[in-house]
Amino acid sequence: MEIASEWKDYEILDMCDGEKLERWGNIILIRPDPQIIWKEKNFPEKWKKKMDL
Repeated sequence: MEIASEWKDYEILDMCDGEKLERWGNIILIRPDPQIIWKEKNFPEKWKKKMDL
């Protein structure tokens, strides 16, 4: 496994309840991730923004 340390346009914004909120450049996505076990959102205001498709 390699660490993606060169990804300058990627950011995990938050994660909760089996989902990950991510930013790829100027696109924000909510994607499923079964490894996310936390039940509380750290930044609920970020989840309220419209998801880009």
